[in-house]
Amino acid sequence: MLKYCVRCIMPHTKPDLFIDAKGVCSACRSYEQRTEIDWAQREKELAEVLKRFKNNGSNWDCIVPVSGGKDSTYQVIRMLQLGLNPLCVTSTTCDLSDLGRANIENIKHLGVDYVEFSPNPVVRAKLNKIGLTQVGDISWPEHVGIFTIPVRAAVQYKVPLIVWGENSQNEYGGPAAAAENNTLTRRWLEEFGGLLGLRVSDLSEVYGIDAKYLLPYQYPVVG
Repeated sequence: MLKYCVRCIMPHTKPDLFIDAKGVCSACRSYEQRTEIDWAQREKELAEVLKRFKNNGSNWDCIVPVSGGKDSTYQVIRMLQLGLNPLCVTSTTCDLSDLGRANIENIKHLGVDYVEFSPNPVVRAKLNKIGLTQVGDISWPEHVGIFTIPVRAAVQYKVPLIVWGENSQNEYGGPAAAAENNTLTRRWLEEFGGLLGLRVSDLSEVYGIDAKYLLPYQYPVVG
């Protein structure tokens, strides 16, 4: 039987979402807890992190993954207000609208360096079909790329800090242990970073896609 959250009507079929005995989902419960957060302490913690990485010897102090939406635009504005020099990184969508392109241009005009990565469209079309049939997400390659591409850029350009907008397991419901993380570790990224249970390694082994075409969807190997 399909169950819905009594507040936001999110169905229990969303991966990792839990609906409690009162019919309220874990995402709504996380929202309730915002009133209990010590925001002054959070601001202090952020200032300490940024101080540690600012002027780190790289050309940029941090990477901000951007889509052009309100969240990533605000992140860029805040980093600039706090005196950082961010590199903004976009993993493109299959078909960016005129409005989406205008939003990207708005971010550029804030006064930042910007890199846009466009994965192979032929390979992505195959991945779209696999994502739709296997995990119900036709945008699976895009949802993976928004996590993997900024990490690959951070390694390539030697930028030690990535400023993410949110922990999606907290915002949209997920395991408690993952929801409480303030730092998105490699383990978190590989478990929850858009994969929905479909592993990139399966794409070569099961679907015969050459591994060399899957680099944009994998986290870099560093050692």
